[in-house]
Amino acid sequence: MSAISDFAATVQTSFQSVTAALDNIAADEANLAKQITDLQAQLSAAGTLSAADQAALDSVATAASAMAAKTQGIADNVPDLPAPPPTV
Repeated sequence: MSAISDFAATVQTSFQSVTAALDNIAADEANLAKQITDLQAQLSAAGTLSAADQAALDSVATAASAMAAKTQGIADNVPDLPAPPPTV
C-alpha cells in the first residue's frame, strides 16, 4: 500500500467512527423526544396540571426541539461521504 492509500484508509475509519457517533446522537435525540411526548400524554391523561408543571413540561419540550433542530443543522451541513475508491 502507498502512503496515500494508507492515509485514505485511516480517514475512512475516522469517517465511519464519526458517522456511528452521529447516528447514536440522532437515536438518543429521537428517544428523548418520544419519552417527552409520552410523559406529556400520561400527565395530561391524569388530570389538570398546575401552571408551574405545565411550564416545566413546555420548557423541556422546547429544549428538546431546539436540540433536534441543532442536530439537524449539523447533519445538513456535513456532506455525505463519497463512495470509497475501489481497492487495487
